[in-house]
Amino acid sequence: MVIHVEPFWGNKADENAQDFICSFNRAMGDKDETYKAKQFEYYLRADSEADEWWSELDAEKKKKWSDVEAAFQERWLKAKVVKKTATEYKEELLGLKLKIEDLGRKEEVAGRETYTHIVWADKMVRLAKGVGVESGSTYIGQVIKGLPRVLKEKVAGSYKSWDAFLTAVREVDMEYVKEGVEEYMREQKEKEESRARVKMLEALPATSMAALTQQMAAVNVGGNMQQQGGGGRGAFGGGGQLRRALPGNGPRPAAQPVTPDLQAKIRAALAAMPHHPDMVEGRQAHKEQQLEWARKHGATAWVTEDMPYPLRPGTAPVCSGECFRCGKVGHRGAECAVPRENQLMRSEQAWRLVCTRVLGGSQGAAVGMQWVATSDYGNREEVALGEGDQGNGVGSSA
Repeated sequence: MVIHVEPFWGNKADENAQDFICSFNRAMGDKDETYKAKQFEYYLRADSEADEWWSELDAEKKKKWSDVEAAFQERWLKAKVVKKTATEYKEELLGLKLKIEDLGRKEEVAGRETYTHIVWADKMVRLAKGVGVESGSTYIGQVIKGLPRVLKEKVAGSYKSWDAFLTAVREVDMEYVKEGVEEYMREQKEKEESRARVKMLEALPATSMAALTQQMAAVNVGGNMQQQGGGGRGAFGGGGQLRRALPGNGPRPAAQPVTPDLQAKIRAALAAMPHHPDMVEGRQAHKEQQLEWARKHGATAWVTEDMPYPLRPGTAPVCSGECFRCGKVGHRGAECAVPRENQLMRSEQAWRLVCTRVLGGSQGAAVGMQWVATSDYGNREEVALGEGDQGNGVGSSA
């Protein structure tokens, strides 16, 4: 079989002098010393640095292959391979991570397709040997902590040796892994979509929120008051008091009679509307809920049994005997010490009252109040309202 040998230049950055000598020797096979010495110059690139070296080489050194090879090795010294220390192997072992996005994928190794976690396990064998811990369990616990959750759940535990641990990794059920990766990707997609919505909402004070504020600014602020009986926004009555006209206000819908079907509907609405924790992400999600409600129903819409309003993060559940002003338990609305600007949105107070009326809860005296729209987090437009219906104390909100 003819073995192809690339001509040697002597100064190319991507060539290795030792690889060239090995290739030349394989190509020569069992040829004698003299033949190999005569053929050598034909494997040097014409007009190259290696060709110039050959032309300047003493003629006596060109007769025997052993002399030619010695001269060549003297001119192109064998590169010294730097051997990794145990510390370097340890750093590489602890730094070799498996990404959950790569699980379930395949890589080509030695002409065969192999799952990425198996390729990772094969690399870890070599590194564990380099550190000198392959026969024990040193560092296995640290490596397990760094594994993707879906893999960690299957291989977490104690192992007597690296061989036992990596065997467990190789034998993880692939269907389980793929399902775990798909679930993770869905979660990531939902998080990305949530971040995108939050970014959109953060821009609302200058765009969409401005439109809502303009809608509220349509209220006649020049002192043009109109007499309107019935009541204020969101299930709170008025008793015929004067208040500013609200665009699209209309008469308040009559309260629906309490029936098992209505109670089931309210419970379903509560279950479908997340009540977020009082943390950054929860407050951002709540802001989005409020603005979505305003976009869907209108900033001045009545809160009814069919239009549930989101609850402020960190407040008590509905029907828990909570104060309608602040959403906390332990006191009634008349005793609430929360400053007016920090109280619940008027619409949320109305929704809590609806839930209490339909599902049951404590009730208290009516109070006068102000309504501030449209979001706990955005621009505000205060609208004077009349007295509220009975509830656990209601008041103005921010």
